Amino acid sequence: MKPSLNALIVGAGGVASYMLPALARSFELKGILMDADTLEEHNLDRQIFKSSQVGKNKAISLRQHHKLTGLLPLPEYIDDAFIQRNREGLKNIEVIIVLVDNHPARRSCILTAQQLDIPILLCGNEYETSQAIYYHPDMHESLKPEERYPEIMTSDEGSPINCTGEALESTPQLAIANQVAAGLGNFLLWLWHGDKHYIPHETMGHEPIEITTTYSGTRTTKINGQ
Repeated sequence: MKPSLNALIVGAGGVASYMLPALARSFELKGILMDADTLEEHNLDRQIFKSSQVGKNKAISLRQHHKLTGLLPLPEYIDDAFIQRNREGLKNIEVIIVLVDNHPARRSCILTAQQLDIPILLCGNEYETSQAIYYHPDMHESLKPEERYPEIMTSDEGSPINCTGEALESTPQLAIANQVAAGLGNFLLWLWHGDKHYIPHETMGHEPIEITTTYSGTRTTKINGQ
């Protein structure tokens, strides 16, 4: 029997379209899939949707196309007040999976994870780099995403609000880079939430919490910063 995973997934674009079908084959995937964006024709070269879904909401379309029946599609953007509006619906969420590339949304996801006291996974990529970062609330303070990458907390780069509904893409994103970011995120989720469902304190230091790849190599970071 597959282990269950109840997640709040924020973002139903490039990385999500590669990540979630595989994740649903490893876990009994349940929870909420959020995205207010509409699928556009130019998305199809690096995101896995049907051409007939152009013009429709991404969260709804991704759930339908990949038969992610355990996920409730929520066609809206996350903000800092999301938890106040949806606290009852979030009570069983085990992890927040962040698959958006704009800092305001990432800030809101970090705040929501802190208020729920649950782990958070952030995945992203640029043209040739892919990255996945996992944070567990029992980790050392210095490994918080906002402390490792303070620009998340100060920059409004890629704000969907400032971009009339579409998140900015500062550089083109290869379909391959989306796929790699998805694979890195799924790998971290399996290590932390697979058969064990949790990582005991005594083994935490041996688990990777960040993986970054480029054309020239791969860097893995563990809890002790090495």
